[in-house]
Amino acid sequence: MAYTVKKISKFSGVTVRTLHFYEEIGLLKPAYYGENGYRYYEEKELLQLQQIMFFKELGFTLKQIQKVLGRSDFDQLTALHSHRRALTQEKVKIGQLIKTIDKTIKHLTGNIKMKDKEIFKGFSEIKFNPKTASEVEILVLDNLKKSDEKHDEAFHEKINKRASKIYSKISSLIDKGFEPSSKEVQLLIKEHHAFSEQFHNADKKVYIALSQLYEEKSEFKKQLDFFHPKLAKFIAEAMVIFAENNLKLFKKNIYPSD
Repeated sequence: MAYTVKKISKFSGVTVRTLHFYEEIGLLKPAYYGENGYRYYEEKELLQLQQIMFFKELGFTLKQIQKVLGRSDFDQLTALHSHRRALTQEKVKIGQLIKTIDKTIKHLTGNIKMKDKEIFKGFSEIKFNPKTASEVEILVLDNLKKSDEKHDEAFHEKINKRASKIYSKISSLIDKGFEPSSKEVQLLIKEHHAFSEQFHNADKKVYIALSQLYEEKSEFKKQLDFFHPKLAKFIAEAMVIFAENNLKLFKKNIYPSD
């Protein structure tokens, strides 16, 4: 059975404009055009659109989707099995995040006391893929401090507790109307920079790159959104101000005297 672009839009949820755009870039072409000039889509195109929607749901860009679907060895069944595995993993993750939300609600209403390490349970581990990383990610990745030391659960709990304390204090200042450049915020950013130095060679350029990731990389933003919906953007701006005023390039960081 053939469907017009309007019908496809209605039961797929993809706008007519988007379907036209997919056609323009060669991602999804109609099966044929009618004498009336209408576009018509058949089952093959519907399944192609389904693949596009699956890949988008999994975080692929349109350019990446074009590359995958355009491969001569692309197999639809293999792709569907892959999507199923990914979505099953996502289902488990979402289930854990819901548990974290429920615990946090009970914590904030005074029904339970949440451990610091539980605050981040269910969030994605922040990873960088060198093959697909942006220049900013590569800069941060290249400046991670190497360590052969294995850290136990107590260490990670201590780190989470320290990070939570910093983020909570900054969130409180956001609610009080402080600006990222204020002395109160910048003192906390100084503490944050010292914390970051445990893991990164955080000179001026690296710390600014890290600030971009805080605002733009979803894994960072999700963790910061837990504390305050404006924290990611706010702390990124405050980090840039701190870096511009206090840090050097490729040298040992020098703080001004308080």
